[in-house]
Amino acid sequence: MSRKHLIWSLILFLVISLIASACSSSTGSKNSVDSDETSSPPGEPSSIGDEQTSDRKVIYSAYLSVKVTDVGKAVQELDAKAANLGGFVSESNRNHTGDSPTANITFRIPRAKYSEFLTYARALGEFGTEKIDSTDVTEEFVDLEARLANRLVHEERLLDMQAKTENVEDLLAVEKELARVREDIEVIEGQLRYLSEKVDMATISVYISEDPGATEVPGLKPVGLGETLRRALKAIVTSSTVFLDILSYIVIALAALLPFALPIAIIVGLILLFRRKKKQAQG
Repeated sequence: MSRKHLIWSLILFLVISLIASACSSSTGSKNSVDSDETSSPPGEPSSIGDEQTSDRKVIYSAYLSVKVTDVGKAVQELDAKAANLGGFVSESNRNHTGDSPTANITFRIPRAKYSEFLTYARALGEFGTEKIDSTDVTEEFVDLEARLANRLVHEERLLDMQAKTENVEDLLAVEKELARVREDIEVIEGQLRYLSEKVDMATISVYISEDPGATEVPGLKPVGLGETLRRALKAIVTSSTVFLDILSYIVIALAALLPFALPIAIIVGLILLFRRKKKQAQG
């Protein structure tokens, strides 16, 4: 074989080797892509996304009013129910003056028992007004956690600088900055505790008023002697008002007709006088 043929053979061999290498690398990359797609099917949510979706931070609050036959009994029942669900009374205002006592009580109930307590409160008597509110504080919560993490890293760096600093002036500057950072950390931790407590425990305010006719059974209103007398007195006052109104209208109508009364009376008198004279003339 000549030298020229040998050179061309080597060149052809190198070209074939390069082509084969390129094809194998392309096949390998395609297989790796296919394996990645197989390990994570499209449309399947990741575990991180699931955790973020299920870990929303929401503050729940509600206000409702209800009429009951006995305010004191209703308050005791609500207190017992709240304690049974792991909650407590955060504020209580009761009014015993007058014939209709009232109570305005704010409960803190675990978020998981929020709906159960609302259902129980509605069933105490005649359910009235209700207002429910929810506030998503997830972004605020995440922002505070990020700020806290940054402050903690800053604190660690300052502690390292404090250990290595020998100059008194520099040491005082580091300690001053360290005190400021620790104060920020305490403030952020307090805000996180406050939000966490608000999220974990829903706030429910219940206004309770007393109505002798209210009852737990809709449509059924037991009436006692006192309520009977009250309703009878109300009926008398209503009837008297109607009678006085009618009498007033009659008096007003007569007063309006008074200017016409005198001419009519004169005419009627003349007619009667004429008839009487006519009768006397005939007799």
